[in-house]
Amino acid sequence: MPTQRLNFTNAELHAAVVQHGGIRAAARALQVGESTIRMRLKRAVTEILVENGDEHQIEFKWGSTLPPKPIAFAPHADRTRYFILTAAQDDSAVHEDFWKCLNVYADWLEDCEIIVAGFAYSKKLFTDHETRSSSIGFHSLINEFVVHDQVRIGDGLAFCAEANTQPTAVRPLSGFTTYTRNRWGVFPHVKVALESVATMKHERSKQIMTTGAVTLPNYIRMKAGVKAMHHHVCGAVLVELLPSGEFFCRHILATDFEDGSFYDLDCHITRDGVSVGHRVEALTYGDIHEDKIDPVCAKATWGYDPVTKLPTTNPERMALCDFLRPNYAFYHDLYDQQRRNHHAIEDIYFRYRMHLSGYDSVEDEIAGSAAFIRATARDETMTVIVESNHDQALIKWLKTADYRKDPANALFFLRCQLWVYENLSHTSNPGVLQHVLRELGIPADTVFADEDNSFPICGGIECGMHGHLGTNGSRASPMQFAKAGARSNTGHTHSPQIIDGAYVAGVSGKLDMGYNKGLSSWAHAHIVTYANGKRTILTMSASGRFYG
Repeated sequence: MPTQRLNFTNAELHAAVVQHGGIRAAARALQVGESTIRMRLKRAVTEILVENGDEHQIEFKWGSTLPPKPIAFAPHADRTRYFILTAAQDDSAVHEDFWKCLNVYADWLEDCEIIVAGFAYSKKLFTDHETRSSSIGFHSLINEFVVHDQVRIGDGLAFCAEANTQPTAVRPLSGFTTYTRNRWGVFPHVKVALESVATMKHERSKQIMTTGAVTLPNYIRMKAGVKAMHHHVCGAVLVELLPSGEFFCRHILATDFEDGSFYDLDCHITRDGVSVGHRVEALTYGDIHEDKIDPVCAKATWGYDPVTKLPTTNPERMALCDFLRPNYAFYHDLYDQQRRNHHAIEDIYFRYRMHLSGYDSVEDEIAGSAAFIRATARDETMTVIVESNHDQALIKWLKTADYRKDPANALFFLRCQLWVYENLSHTSNPGVLQHVLRELGIPADTVFADEDNSFPICGGIECGMHGHLGTNGSRASPMQFAKAGARSNTGHTHSPQIIDGAYVAGVSGKLDMGYNKGLSSWAHAHIVTYANGKRTILTMSASGRFYG
């Protein structure tokens, strides 16, 4: 058998196909694999055949998929611009009530663009999945709103309408962390997801998120389709673009597949119009760490001054908790225990710095936490302190420290130690922090959600977990809470996230706590839970705002 020749030109391969009457016959004649000929010829988008005597010459024009120039929206000079970003599946019914509600809200906001990114999911084999294709069609209600190219909103946000991710994708944000470079990214998808991407520590961390869809579920009833149907959310992302270029993103999610109404902050939007002044069901604050609390976040969230440890007012802007008036307020890592934390207790330089700055007293730190609760609690809101790993550092200190080497804390240490021993006869987990806080005069109706106890709201959203305890005693991650099946609001990571119904708040403390070095995905962010059980994450901007 002669040696196979591998260096045929494209023109020679094409000529052989013409001469022998087909790819299979040409492959036999040239002793080249059929797949090789198919691959080489398929690369040519346009073929121009030129007859020149007895020879065939072929000229190829090679195709490309260079991205088109993005659609750009600049901020207005004198007013806020609004954008409602959502997604739609081809050949699928629109949630007409939700679509109507989106248009009602857009009209009410006045200067608001609705932008729909189409994605293709055909139930047929061998179909063209390009959303621009003539074989792809979208519902007539939304046709004029569908875009296929990236949309740039100001300088900091990209709506990646070109992504065309399959709705059955389990992790729709996978691989997209660098796609928008330093811009925030919003990606069209039926599943609601959010990730905080690490940036320089003192910058506003970048976020990427998905939108939810305006179309109803429409899947092949096999494993991938059934899973996608379970996670399908009718929703959108609302973007506020301020004249300064500052922007805010948050999810607005339909109540369910029958009821297209939704909440946004204190607004309730139905087909009939927009009503304002509604209370939210809950605010799950980013981890507090009162001794290290960020002063800008504290003033924006509660109107609290960390220096005086008293309420303060901002004549230009109401504190977030007074604006949203939650029925429940969940506090995670209220207490920090930085003054005698087990991670730094043997660090002689750290201990000396604390001594020089007058931060030696553990009792004073707890008193600061008590003052914080007194200043931020509201009469119409149930204050819930969720037992957290930093709270438990106090009991670890009592278990391991030697009061004889710590005269500044000796008396307080011994008082707490005596109380713990007196209570060990009837509990294995004496709540010493709770005991000291109540002695220091926090409101009597303050509720403590102890470790391993449940605190569900809105028909099953679990709010009693801090997020530090994983499965079977392992180190926790938001993925573990997602796998549990029940929806949850947790804290602990300081990095806002949404994954399969598990929402994670950010942090209210400083973005630099001394032990977090290098790039950081931390952000000042709180979880809002609405009366209909839908949720959103509010992230604070550099100017100290959570919304425009």
